[in-house]
Amino acid sequence: MLSKSFNIAVAAALVSLALRPEPVDAGVRYYAASLGQSQWHVTASNPLQCRLEHRIPDYGVAVFTSKASRKENLLFALNVKDAPRQQTVAKLASVPPSWQPGLKAEQLGTVPLYPRFPAEVTNDRAWSMLSELDAGRFPTLTYPDRLGHNKVSVALSSSNFKQSYQAFMSCLGGLLPVSFDDIAFSVLHYKKNSSDLTDESAKRLELIGEYLQNDKQFAAINVAAYSDSYGGRWTNEELSKKRAKAIKAYLVAKGLPADKIDTEGYGERRHIASNNTEEGRELNRRVVLRIKR
Repeated sequence: MLSKSFNIAVAAALVSLALRPEPVDAGVRYYAASLGQSQWHVTASNPLQCRLEHRIPDYGVAVFTSKASRKENLLFALNVKDAPRQQTVAKLASVPPSWQPGLKAEQLGTVPLYPRFPAEVTNDRAWSMLSELDAGRFPTLTYPDRLGHNKVSVALSSSNFKQSYQAFMSCLGGLLPVSFDDIAFSVLHYKKNSSDLTDESAKRLELIGEYLQNDKQFAAINVAAYSDSYGGRWTNEELSKKRAKAIKAYLVAKGLPADKIDTEGYGERRHIASNNTEEGRELNRRVVLRIKR
């Protein structure tokens, strides 16, 4: 009679085989993680970036990344092993595991390949790859090798995917709706005869503060405040200085270093609109933030 440990080992091997995609053509060098090897990890999870990684044995690391931005974005990247010497394309397909014999591979399109650059898939098709993984399928890239005589096929395994995928999706929900470029030059406006920002500008400043709390790789912040021409020249200059210092105090309270933030108050100088209308005066009552890396 066969031992219990032998039966368990055989069962594990059969499960591992069943969870691999259907065999590729003979002669194709194939890379994919087995059931026991397949792992997915969220390696960055913060308001600025979410990153989901999958290691492919003897090949490299596949990465899905999304960053804080006004626009939804998703990038898949994979450093190509034995890449072709000239620009070409890889075929991207969703391959079913062998335990679904009635299903066929579905073509997801092509991916441009450039020498010495990673293969990249963006936005809708990158989302499609995640959806296929969530459905238990294996997104697979196939491309000609360096000499162009044979093919290389590399698959992302859906084994052990779901838990990390859920964590990745949770991270995406917490990304800030601005990038560094969005906040690097910001103009905020004030209420009349006040150092209080308008409601819209107050929300904008809150976003800027939250972003910089999570990304302190900036060299300097310049805060320059201006006023309209009502109230007297000296009074307006002092008011603009007060407004600039209030912005600095807010950012310092967020944990940003005070020595990297300088303030200036220009009062009635450098108007950008006419002071003869309320709309023009509102535009002149402003503070400009310039953030440098």
